[in-house]
Amino acid sequence: MFQRLSIAVRTMAFVAAVCLALVALDIWHSWESRTVLLEQMGVATANLSRALAQQADDTIKQADTVLVGVVERIEQEGTGPVQVERLRRVLAAQVAELPQLDALHVYDQDGNWVANSRAAVPQKLNNADREYFVFHRDHPDRGPHIGIPVKSRTNGKLLIPVSRRIDHADGSFAGVALASIDVDFFLKFYDSLDIGKGGAAALILESGTMMVRRPFGPEMVGRDMRGSQLFTSYKENGPVGTAYIKSAQDGVLRLNSFRRLEHYPLFVGAAMSKDEILAGWWKDTFWHSGGVLALSAVVAFVGLGLVRQIEMRTRTEAELLRARATRSRRSTRRSTRWRWRTA
Repeated sequence: MFQRLSIAVRTMAFVAAVCLALVALDIWHSWESRTVLLEQMGVATANLSRALAQQADDTIKQADTVLVGVVERIEQEGTGPVQVERLRRVLAAQVAELPQLDALHVYDQDGNWVANSRAAVPQKLNNADREYFVFHRDHPDRGPHIGIPVKSRTNGKLLIPVSRRIDHADGSFAGVALASIDVDFFLKFYDSLDIGKGGAAALILESGTMMVRRPFGPEMVGRDMRGSQLFTSYKENGPVGTAYIKSAQDGVLRLNSFRRLEHYPLFVGAAMSKDEILAGWWKDTFWHSGGVLALSAVVAFVGLGLVRQIEMRTRTEAELLRARATRSRRSTRRSTRWRWRTA
């Protein structure tokens, strides 16, 4: 009797173990799928950041190459009326060839316009107060300078200034050659990226100034990012890295990959919303887990039915044993009475 009951208990234990194993296996499989998905998205955002960095590097390099030629021309030929008119035509042709350029400008040592790529030179406008002009006036460095974004005083566009210093023959400051890159040029490229509705892309100066960002807001251009988690992560893990960062702008937790530009003091960030990344995984997990729970319920139902059959068989066998024992006792009593009668 004890052994037969033990079979029922062991059967119940086996059924429970099978159900728990199915659930545990499903949890493990789901977690592994989640881990693999996040790793794949980490690779995807890293590739996006590489594409962003390459696009920014190429965009700025093309503008800077034009500036190198402009500076050489001015330092060799001067800025006489004939030279300036020829220079204006060259600047206009360069802007027509490079879609990222809003305009090309040349300023003298006082910040007044000498020449630009526009059809008409604005009058009574002076840019000596611009950050890029002050930088070149106060620094003898002949390399390119990426300035903080500015709003054009002629058309109101948000522009990224790329500039180089112009010197007199004696090495003294003679002015600035400027290429203004339209922020919209970067935004069009960022909008083409498949990063989801909650994704983000950004171009940031290493000094901490935001240049361009998707999602775009004019108030974001020029913002100081030194206190942000993105900037902190870049400084701690750069020039290339990946981190989960909760945005201070919209509160979205994103998987961010950042990368420094190869030739210029900027870095880019490409990010995808963690919720959007896991949305499909949650849906698959819900349906798959539901199927596993349904299968576990079927196994449990069949197992309980088997246990009931075992218990029923056990009771039946017990009743048969009792019936046999009763018949045996009755037969023994009859046999005893018969022996007494014949004695």
